[in-house]
Amino acid sequence: MAQSNKKAEDVPWGERTDVLEPPKMIAGKYRLGRLLGEGGMGAVYAAEHVGLGAQVAIKLLSERFVSDPKSLMRFRREARAAAAVKHRNVVSVFDTGTDEDGVPFIVMELLEGESLAALLRRQRQLSLEDAVVIACQILSGLGMAHARGVVHRDLKPANIFVSRNSQGQYAVKILDFGISKFASELRTMEVTGDGALIGTPQFMAPEQIQRKNDIDSRADLYAVGTLLYRMLSGRMPFTGGESRTLMQAVLRGAPTPIRELREEVSEELEAVVMRAMACDRDDRFATAREFSCALISLFGHLPVFSEVEVPITQSLSEPDDDDIPMPNANMSNLNRPWALVSALVIGCIAVLLTLIVQRTRPEPGNRPGEVVLGSQAASGTVVAEARNKPLRFGITRYLPKDLVLRNHTPLTVFMSTELDRKVQMTVVEDYMDLAQQLLAGDIDFAALSGYAYVRAQRASPDLHLLATPVTRAGSSYEGYILTRADSGVHSLTDLRDQVFCYVSPTSTSGYLYPRALFRREGLNPDSDFKATRFTGDHLAALRALYSGACDGAVVFANILFDASEYNMTPEAFRILASTDRIPYDAYVARAGLDPATVDALKAALLKLTPGGQQSASVFDVSHKLLGFTTVTDADYDGVRRIERYLDEEKRAGSSIAAQTARP
Repeated sequence: MAQSNKKAEDVPWGERTDVLEPPKMIAGKYRLGRLLGEGGMGAVYAAEHVGLGAQVAIKLLSERFVSDPKSLMRFRREARAAAAVKHRNVVSVFDTGTDEDGVPFIVMELLEGESLAALLRRQRQLSLEDAVVIACQILSGLGMAHARGVVHRDLKPANIFVSRNSQGQYAVKILDFGISKFASELRTMEVTGDGALIGTPQFMAPEQIQRKNDIDSRADLYAVGTLLYRMLSGRMPFTGGESRTLMQAVLRGAPTPIRELREEVSEELEAVVMRAMACDRDDRFATAREFSCALISLFGHLPVFSEVEVPITQSLSEPDDDDIPMPNANMSNLNRPWALVSALVIGCIAVLLTLIVQRTRPEPGNRPGEVVLGSQAASGTVVAEARNKPLRFGITRYLPKDLVLRNHTPLTVFMSTELDRKVQMTVVEDYMDLAQQLLAGDIDFAALSGYAYVRAQRASPDLHLLATPVTRAGSSYEGYILTRADSGVHSLTDLRDQVFCYVSPTSTSGYLYPRALFRREGLNPDSDFKATRFTGDHLAALRALYSGACDGAVVFANILFDASEYNMTPEAFRILASTDRIPYDAYVARAGLDPATVDALKAALLKLTPGGQQSASVFDVSHKLLGFTTVTDADYDGVRRIERYLDEEKRAGSSIAAQTARP
C-alpha cells in the first residue's frame, strides 16, 4: 500500500484516527493515569482503584534502581514507615507490591495542593500565624511517627505538602519516608552505606552532618526549627556555595537572629525557633509535643486545618510488641472512659477537620494536665484576663491524654468564649477521683460517666445536672465484649478459664455493664476467668486483646471501628456480645456553685443543639457528636438497676458460699 506524503498536521481532524494504548494496569486493580511528578528514585502517577473507583497516587521505583538492593531497601522502608504512621498529617499508604514488570510500587492517598517548597517560592515569607500553624501540624504528624519509632531524617519543604480549604486554612501532610528509620535500626545499619551522609544538608541536624550513628527524633525537631526559620524570615539560616562550607556553618550554629530579618517576630518566638535549632540536641525540645506546646502558648488563636485519610486497603503494618501496652493487674492508674468517645473518629471517613486551638498557658499552682484557655480579640492580641476566678472543668483520661485534650479543646474554647470567663480544664486519671474532686469543690463542673454520676449523686443529692451529649448513634451507647477472630472463642461461656481484660473498676461500659452481662449468661466474673486484668483505658484494652495479652476484652463500641487508626483492623476481632444501652455522660456542676453560673453553664451547653449551626461550628464533621440535650436524674435509673442487680447477685453468691461452708 502506498504511503501518504501528508503530514499529520495537514490531515483534517475528521479524517484522523488516533490509536491510543490502553491504560496500564498495576497489580490488576490500579489504572495508571497522568504523571504527577518525578524525582531521583522514581515517579508518581495519579491512578484509579478500578474496583472501588477511588482516586489514589502510585509511586513507581525507577527501573534503573530495580536491581539495586540498597534502592529497593530504601523504597520498601518508605512503604513500611509511612504505613506504620497513621495520622492526619502524614500521607497515607494503602498498598504496596510489584507490578507485572517487576517494578516496586507504593499506593498512597491522592493529594490536592502543592509542596511547601512551591508555596515558599511564591511567597518569600509566610504570616507568623500561617508559619506556626504549618509547623504545629508537621509536629503533630512527627509526634505520631516518633511514637511508632520512626525518625524521618529528611524533612524539607519539598517533603511537606500543603493545601487550603475555602476559608484559607492549611492542611499539611508529611511525605517521603524514603530515608526514614525505625529507632531500633538507627544504631545498626544505613541504607546508603556505613557512615554515609544521607539527607538534605540545609535541614540536617549537626549530628547528621557529623555522621553519628545514634540519630534520634531530635534531628527531626531540628529540621522543623529550620523550616520555621525559613517560613518566618524568608531565607535559610545557613548558606554556602559548597556543601563543605554549608555544613561547617551548620556545625557552628550561629544563624542571623530572625528578628534582624523580620521585626514583627517576637523575642519569645525567636527563642522557640533557636531552641529547636540548638547544636547540642540535649538543648533542644525533647519531644514534638513539647515543641508544639511552646509554639501554641505564644498564640491565642491558631486555626489548625487538616484532613483525615480514607484507607482503601488493609494497613500494611503490624503493631510492634513495643507499641502494645501490656495489661497489669496491679496498675494503680485506672481510667474510666468518657461517654463522648464516639466523637473521636480518626481515620475511616474522608472529612475536613477544623480544630480551633486557643491560648494554652500553665497557671501557677495548676495540677499536671491542666490547661487554661482564655478569650482573644479578632486582632490576635490576647484580651486582658477576666477578673473572675477561672471555672474548673474536669474530664478523665479515657484515652491517651493528648487525644483527650484534642477532643475537648473545641468545647472548652466555646465555653470560655460563651461565658466570657476563663476556663481551666483538668484531666483526671479516674472517674471516681474526678467525682471526689467535684464533691470537694476542687472542680466546678465535670463530665461524669453514668456510674460515677450515680455514685456522686448518692453522696451529694444537690449536684446540678446540666446536659448530656447526643451523637449520631443517639443519646446512649453500648460496650462490646470481644475476642480475636482467630481465637476459637465463639460465645461468652467459651471465655471460662480464659484471661479477660476490663478497662477499670470504675468504668461503666468497661466494667459495670459487662459484669452484669456475664452474670446473666451464667458466668461468675469473680471466679470463672483464669485471670482478670485492668488495662487503664479502652485503646489499651483493644491492643491487649490484639496482642494476645488477654483472650477477651470489653471496649466501648465505636473504638472497634476506629481500630485501623491504631494499626489494627475491625476484622481482627469477633463481637461476642453487646451490653445494654448506656446513657451518655452527665455534665454536672458541683453543689454550692452560685445559681447564675450554673444557669450560664447549662445555657451554654444547650446552645449547642444537636445538628445545629452553632454545634457544627464547634464539632466539625469529623466528630460524631451532634450537640447536647436536656437530661434528668431519672435518665440514669438504668445504671442504678445494673448496680442493684450486681449487688443482689453478689449477696446471693455470698449466701450460697456461706451455706456451703457450714459443717
